[in-house]
Amino acid sequence: MPNYVISPPQIIGLPIDGTDDLFPVRRVYCIGRNYRAHAAELNHDVPDSPFFFQKSIPALNTSNEIILPDNREIHHELEIVVLIGKDGEKISASSTDSFISGYALGLDLTDRIYQTKLKEAKLPWLLAKSFKGSAVVTSFQSEKIQKDYWLKVNDEVRQKGNGSQMVFSIPQQISFLSSMIPLISGDLIFTGTPSGVGPIHSGDSLELGIGEKSIHSLSVK
Repeated sequence: MPNYVISPPQIIGLPIDGTDDLFPVRRVYCIGRNYRAHAAELNHDVPDSPFFFQKSIPALNTSNEIILPDNREIHHELEIVVLIGKDGEKISASSTDSFISGYALGLDLTDRIYQTKLKEAKLPWLLAKSFKGSAVVTSFQSEKIQKDYWLKVNDEVRQKGNGSQMVFSIPQQISFLSSMIPLISGDLIFTGTPSGVGPIHSGDSLELGIGEKSIHSLSVK
């Protein structure tokens, strides 16, 4: 066994529906402005090509709680999340299915006020997007998410979307990202949020679902 100068980082595993197995996470990528209605609600143009940012591993949250950081306005952004199951570079859009091990729903929690300041200064979004617990992920399923997916806040539907509404499809995202950065098994891709983003507050109850089925609930602290 090698002698490390510091302890290696703890591996965070994501649950898989129907099993007790966990899938280890390596990196977290997110695409921005991938639904036209969402880009419009924030007064942005739709990009000509996909653009991505990252969240840190400590941002991952598979629990049933969201603990809000102090003195920050946090917004929900509901997304389909894709789990990469094998390494790949320069993956063609037609072959991406063989690189995907599962699908989940997620919340890309965002400090909206700070993100706006970063945008105005033309700076990266990392500090507005990567605080602890800001990458909520449900358990993974093997089936593609083809039905409408939704988020309720206090029993009111806040967001509803369908993967067919994406500007850049999941195969296009994987192909583009892998042409720039080698993907490795355990990478996650948050694939964009539909319109309806908004703030959450302490005491709120959140529910995520696909079609008629609720799949995950959270309380906000």
